[in-house]
Parts: sequence; structure tokens; C-alpha cells
Amino acid sequence: MKFLICCLLLPAALHAELKWERTSQRIAWKPGQKETNTEFAYTNAGKSPVKITEVRGACVCCTSAHATKLRLAPGESGVVKVRVDFQGKTLPMTKPVTITTDDGKITALMVEVATPGGQPVTIPRAPQHGRGR
Repeated sequence: MKFLICCLLLPAALHAELKWERTSQRIAWKPGQKETNTEFAYTNAGKSPVKITEVRGACVCCTSAHATKLRLAPGESGVVKVRVDFQGKTLPMTKPVTITTDDGKITALMVEVATPGGQPVTIPRAPQHGRGR
């Protein structure tokens, strides 16, 4: 019986677990700013290795994200770097980035871009040279 209990509890004790320094960030937009870059730090706080299998921005038109380290041994750390392009968009805006690990866990990271007083601001798109010829 003790053997059976140990076999049932052992997998729970040897799990991987990404701990995030934070899962949301609020960024204050400044006039003239067309994009922002930010980072989300993480550490494998579990007792077994973990692999990040997917890093996905909300939409490819304005969000890109990548992890600096995809495989983490216990205690190892990395960073998810996120770029949000405001061109042609109206602020304030919130963009999610989802992180999936090999154990099936999904974490949502949120990037909120705020404007002064929360007032809407439309950021013009930069002219595209060489198009339409």
C-alpha cells in the first residue's frame, strides 16, 4: 500500500513549473512612439525539466514574441521578449501573448499600452516606399 501511495505522489513532486516575475505589464505610450519592446522573466521552479513548445502573440500584424530559452532545467531562467507595433492602431490597447509548455500548461502574458488620461489615440501607419509600382 505504501508503494502505491508513493507511486501516485511521486509524479506530482517531480513536476516542472514556470514561475513568472510578472504576467502583465502596463506601458505608458509617449507621443511619437510607434512601437514598444518589453520582457517577461521566468524561472523553472519545479523539480524536473520543462520545454516551452509555443510562444504566440495575439496577432502577427502588431505583436511578435520569442523566448530566449526554450528548454529549462530546474532553477534555470529565461525571458520572453515582446514587441508591439502601434502603427495603424488605436490606443489604448491590450495584447496577449500565450506560452505553452510540454506539460500542456498555458500561461497568458498581457501587454497593456496606456495613453495619457486613457484617451484614444490613433497612431498613423508609416508610408511604405516602393509599393504600388
